Amino acid sequence: MPLSSEAPDLPQRVFSPIARDYDTPALVLSLFRYRAWHRFLLSRLNLPPGARVLDMATGTGTIALDLHQRGVEVVACDVTRAMLSRAQERTDRADVHLDLVECTAETPPFKDGSFDAITFAYLLRYVRDVPNTLEALGRLLKRGGAMASLDFAVPHGIWYPFWRLYTAVVLPAGGRLFSRDWQRVGAFLGPNIRDFYHRWPEDKLLSAWRDAGFTNVRSRRLTVGGAVIIWGTRP
Repeated sequence: MPLSSEAPDLPQRVFSPIARDYDTPALVLSLFRYRAWHRFLLSRLNLPPGARVLDMATGTGTIALDLHQRGVEVVACDVTRAMLSRAQERTDRADVHLDLVECTAETPPFKDGSFDAITFAYLLRYVRDVPNTLEALGRLLKRGGAMASLDFAVPHGIWYPFWRLYTAVVLPAGGRLFSRDWQRVGAFLGPNIRDFYHRWPEDKLLSAWRDAGFTNVRSRRLTVGGAVIIWGTRP
């Protein structure tokens, strides 16, 4: 059965079947840019030792583990239990302690002003209300705290036809090399990304960050525009 962007349980339907083998296919299908995007995301944050950081939509905990290596306290959250189970396996194997919490980004179970910084990746395409989600996360930051996000994007200009071909043909076919579940996700991603940026073009998304109370909001396209990092500060 194909994945539908309208399903209320969309994150669980997308990620639960691929949780155990997520990282290697994600790296390959991103043309080996997956980890470079993470590094740029984290470079947007100036984190003193001991800072408390929320990694929302943590998935298998890749970014959370990167944050831990920087000497900060990390709380890692996801709505998909299978992803959190995989993150727990990875942290156990690395002999690292992370606080792993199953929750949604729209109603996070933390007090206002609990964190020095927040990161999230591949989140906003799966929430029902983008502005309310940004506001809910923003309230969790201390004054002066920063938030940074990573997601796929739709390239502009001459790169768009190549991106369209890649997402329509290569992603499903490449996913099939790993599993039928990855084939379904590969076929789902292109239309899902296009639909999101039709509803939330980059300028509108940046405005939503500002409307949620963030200042110094900036964005950077990576990999010919196929990924976008957005970051801002809570005044």
